[in-house]
Amino acid sequence: MRKILICLMVFVILNVTAAFAADTEITIAGDPCSVPLAEKLGAAFALENQGVDVTVKSHLCMQGVYLAAEGSFTMGVSTQNGLSENLPQGAYNTVIAKSPIVLVVNRKNPVSNVTSEQLKNIFSGKIKNWKELGGNDMEIKNVMLEPCVKHTMAKRVAPYGEISELRPEGKVNPVLYTNKLVSGNEGAIGQQIYGYEEGVKTLTIDNNLPDMNPERYRFYQDYNVVTRGAPEGMVKEYIEFALSPEGGKVISALKHVPLNN
Repeated sequence: MRKILICLMVFVILNVTAAFAADTEITIAGDPCSVPLAEKLGAAFALENQGVDVTVKSHLCMQGVYLAAEGSFTMGVSTQNGLSENLPQGAYNTVIAKSPIVLVVNRKNPVSNVTSEQLKNIFSGKIKNWKELGGNDMEIKNVMLEPCVKHTMAKRVAPYGEISELRPEGKVNPVLYTNKLVSGNEGAIGQQIYGYEEGVKTLTIDNNLPDMNPERYRFYQDYNVVTRGAPEGMVKEYIEFALSPEGGKVISALKHVPLNN
């Protein structure tokens, strides 16, 4: 009888421990464009909620959304517009921020601004040399490694024509390699998420950037948090934190735009 009681106690303790661990563990899957903000928000949330463990892992574009929808991860994050209209069955989406898209060039490039019309002509292939924009006599080489960003810019500006592109060999982190290719090529122009630039120069568009005059800036993507069904428990608390003033500070620090702004 005593052995049976001990076994029952051990069984109860193990199950309570497992349940507690499951309640306090949040796993997030996202693409390279969305992971940096997820890491910052996760760290800030865990700091305010002792015992909560937030793990963020990078996957291919949209894969995090499907992993969350099937229940393999607690949440999936993705930066793109219109995701709520194309969700996997059973998935639920919450937009928590706006992710601005900017243009980056090599630091040696003397050009610091392009107009909307000039950008349209770059993407359509009508302008192919920096000297046409007041720069040096160099071919314009486009770096467009982030699929959702590339798609958004084509819709906002112009369909891509015959343009010169710089591409890495093999599979790479598109955020890191956008910076790497642009910083290593004087004629390059890259499309990047604002706040992720490193070793490059950010161009203004029509003399504007997202944090200069946000209302006039046109190039944004939704930052989506996808769950399997409506958020509950700790997951709901995480999303509420992201939408709170404290979460807004974390979002703003990475040059994204909080939804409550």
